[in-house]
Amino acid sequence: MVNVLSSSDVAVGEALTTSSDVDAVTFTGSTATGRRIMAAASATIKRVFLELGGKSALVVLDDADLAGPLGMATFATCSHAGQGCAITTRMVVPREQHDAIAAQVAAGLDRVTYGDPTDSANYMGPLISERQRDKVDGLVQRAVAAGATLVTGGKKVDPGYFYTPTLLTNVDPDSEIAQEEVFGPVLVIIPHDGDDDAVRIANDSIYGLSGAVYSGDEQRALAVARRIRAGTLSVNGGAWFGPDVPFGGYKQSGIGREMGTAGLEEFLETKALAAPVTG
Repeated sequence: MVNVLSSSDVAVGEALTTSSDVDAVTFTGSTATGRRIMAAASATIKRVFLELGGKSALVVLDDADLAGPLGMATFATCSHAGQGCAITTRMVVPREQHDAIAAQVAAGLDRVTYGDPTDSANYMGPLISERQRDKVDGLVQRAVAAGATLVTGGKKVDPGYFYTPTLLTNVDPDSEIAQEEVFGPVLVIIPHDGDDDAVRIANDSIYGLSGAVYSGDEQRALAVARRIRAGTLSVNGGAWFGPDVPFGGYKQSGIGREMGTAGLEEFLETKALAAPVTG
C-alpha cells in the first residue's frame, strides 16, 4: 500500500519526521530542509536518507579533448533551466586554456534556445517561479559586484520566468557564487594549476553530489576522479545514471543511496537469528 500525502503545511512533514510509527524518512530537496529533517528525526532515532544539494565540478585536465567538456558545460548548465541537483555548475580548467575555453563555452551558451517548453525547437524552459528567478539573478548580480566577470547572460526574459544562460569568470573559488547552489542556468569557470590543484578546488565545497573529469589519459582521469569526494563521477563522458547505479552524495549533499542494491537496502533492516546446533 502506498499513501501519498500532498501538502504545503509544514506540520505534515513535522508529524512524519517525529512520529514513532514512521521507521524511515527519505527526502529529496535542499540541504537546508534536509538539516531540519535530520534534526527532527533524531528524537526517535529513525533511519534517514537524504538526497540534497550540489555544487558539482566539471574538471578539465590539460590533455583533454575539449569537445566533450565543452558540450557538457553548455547543455548540462541549461538542462531543466539549471534546476538539477547533480548539474556541474563549476568548470575547473587549466589556467593556460582558461580564456579560450571561456570563449567557446560562452558561444555555446549563446546558441541555447529557450522559450515555450512544448516547442521541440527550444532546449531550455523557464525557472519554476519569479521568486526563484530573483534568487538566481541576485546571486549573479552580487558575484559581479564582488569582482566576477559576466561573460554572457545574466538577464531576465519575459513573459515567463526565463533567465538567459549565464557564464561568469574571474570567480573567487571561495565566493558565494562558487560555493552556493544557484539552481538556475549559471556556470562559473575557475582556473587550476595542475591535477592536485584541480582536486583541491573540486573538493572545496560543503557539497559532494556529482562531478566529471576529462583527460586524454583515461587512467589519469580515473586517478583524479577517485580523489574527488563526490558520490557520482563521469569520466570522459561516461554516463553514471542508471537504475542499477547507486546515486547519492558525500558531505552535505546527503546520506545514503537510491537505486541499485544499495538503494533497496536503505529500506531494509538486518536481523541475525541464532538457533542451537542439534544432532
